[in-house]
Amino acid sequence: MKLSLRGVLAYLLATAVFLIILIAVGVFDPKPVGELQRTLPGTSLTVNQRGQTVVWLDEPLPDGDFSVRGTAVLQEGNPDSGIGLAVGSEAHAFVVAVSPLGYVLVQHGDEVVLPWQPWPHVRADNTPNEIWIDVRGNEITVRLNRELLWQGTAALETRRLGLFSEGFGGETAVYTISTIEIFATENTED
Repeated sequence: MKLSLRGVLAYLLATAVFLIILIAVGVFDPKPVGELQRTLPGTSLTVNQRGQTVVWLDEPLPDGDFSVRGTAVLQEGNPDSGIGLAVGSEAHAFVVAVSPLGYVLVQHGDEVVLPWQPWPHVRADNTPNEIWIDVRGNEITVRLNRELLWQGTAALETRRLGLFSEGFGGETAVYTISTIEIFATENTED
């Protein structure tokens, strides 16, 4: 059976169009762990001192596997600062943060996994950045603006959620955290 050049080209074109459609509708996009359980109301956070701070929220995180996604944007003030999410406990917080200057940070407790460093997927200035943390057992996956940033293991002894900030120059910065979504696998226990 002979295939003509036109037949092969038509087949390749049809395959390419099909793949483009699948990509456009998000078939290959990452998915959060489980289903959306809660959406927390938006809030603002003021960074006005040097050093790191975590404001722990009253909202508990699920005991099992979960995802948490938060979107933050610098509203006004010094961009030489950072904002992020913390999960875990005060003694051993797992932190992911971004700076409007294009930097990211990943740390667990006292261990700095990724020190503040430039990353091409950080949206600079007053553009929102989405931080997404998946926790499956001790396996953690971090995405920033839906792009894979880091994967590894970290034990979370406690399941708390916090808002992380870091100031470098002592000048004030005001951030808005427009959304925080918590996803979890359904509880299958009877």
